[in-house]
Amino acid sequence: MTPALELDHLVMRFGGLLVTNDVSLTLHPGARHALIGPNGAGKTTLVNLVTGRLRPRAGAIRLAGQDVTRLAPHRRTRLGLVRNFQVTNLFPSFSAFENVALAVAERDGNGLSLRGRRGFAPAVADEAEAIACDMRLGPIGTTLVRDLAYGQQRLVELAVALALRPRVLLLDEPAAGLPSADHAMILDALDALPAEVAVLLIEHDIPLVFRFAREITVLAEGTVIARGAPDAIRQDAGVRAAYLGSRA
Repeated sequence: MTPALELDHLVMRFGGLLVTNDVSLTLHPGARHALIGPNGAGKTTLVNLVTGRLRPRAGAIRLAGQDVTRLAPHRRTRLGLVRNFQVTNLFPSFSAFENVALAVAERDGNGLSLRGRRGFAPAVADEAEAIACDMRLGPIGTTLVRDLAYGQQRLVELAVALALRPRVLLLDEPAAGLPSADHAMILDALDALPAEVAVLLIEHDIPLVFRFAREITVLAEGTVIARGAPDAIRQDAGVRAAYLGSRA
């Protein structure tokens, strides 16, 4: 099976500072993988390398077997590499449904339709409604994003990401800014993601990570210090010292 995403010995320096040190990572279709590490470990830099905001000094990035190391971010998105952000990036004066439908229409190069439903072609509206239902947005689909609770906005953002039909979905702290009471809502949405999509979760909430991930990679000072199943990571003495703490 061709990997959905391959990071091959990536190296990144800013001046004399080595922030990504020979990092390799492989995600197969359907992967549920988490990337964790203390502040300053190099997680954000690695994600920016994957998405094309930064170009590595050495190494390669392949998406479904295709080398994308030098491709612009928007071209990687067209090939199925989709990222969300720590801060929501939605149209607040549009409804939840309209945000999702706009993403579907943009993906396929379709504009608005005066003869369609709610301003969108029937096929666009049907797909947007199906995605909204999968992400548990049905009851709030007609609500303006600015009137939604922050946790609900995060669900809309996940739905927008799915509208782009990702092969690989990079989730950058989807629970950031949410009270712990809302984490179950995020986990339910993550469980509803299509089984074939490879997911790389970057998250500081360790209980959420252990609940979601089937495999975890741990970064410290730009270097992979551990990789394995959640139980193995939980028991790893090096990980405890670097990140989880002695009481993990």
